[in-house]
Amino acid sequence: MKFVVGTAIWAIVGGISGYLLATQTKGTKLEDAVRLIFEREFVSFMSVLLGFILLGIYIFSAIIFALATVNERVANNRALTGGLGNSQSSRKAYPFLLAFYVAYIAILGVLTFYEFHPQGRSNISWPLFLISLASGVAMVWTGHRLWFLLDEFMRAIWLEAGALAAYITMVIVLIAGCAIAAGLMPPTSLYTGLVVYQIIYLIAYGYVAGKRDPNMLEMGEPEDA
Repeated sequence: MKFVVGTAIWAIVGGISGYLLATQTKGTKLEDAVRLIFEREFVSFMSVLLGFILLGIYIFSAIIFALATVNERVANNRALTGGLGNSQSSRKAYPFLLAFYVAYIAILGVLTFYEFHPQGRSNISWPLFLISLASGVAMVWTGHRLWFLLDEFMRAIWLEAGALAAYITMVIVLIAGCAIAAGLMPPTSLYTGLVVYQIIYLIAYGYVAGKRDPNMLEMGEPEDA
């Protein structure tokens, strides 16, 4: 609660300060300097770069879960498998986690392609859309199966990490919205917001998981598992 209240106070103070600063500097050299930075499409460039990094992370995760499905030594490594370990329910969940990440990679790959190359060839638009549609259905189906395969503890971590990431992202969106409305930065794409959320979620998941179960940071199964 202290964290939420503190963040909300800083967000309000930051929004007010940003608005006052924008109104006082409008038409000055400072505004011209800020515009020069953002008009170079730095935000778009960083979004694509971070998107490629996220693709690498998810490809690595898919490989890990594929190995965990068939290799007990990999499954025993809780640091690699996100704290799931080698329990019976976890071994059943690994194929669905693999399918989820493959579908996620496909959708993120399509979005990254069009963000990097907005004028993509029209003759591949429908195939890419159908791939994205099928991947979205696969994500929903595997997510539903995983919800009932894994225990309440893991579901609680996912929910808390998702809620924390959504809250932080909302604050960033509000501040960015003020900057866009004040004319200090150009409108950003939905892709940029998606990339920011995913990075925040990965950090939030590590934080929540580490707080709830420090054993998740260990390479093997804990002695009291």
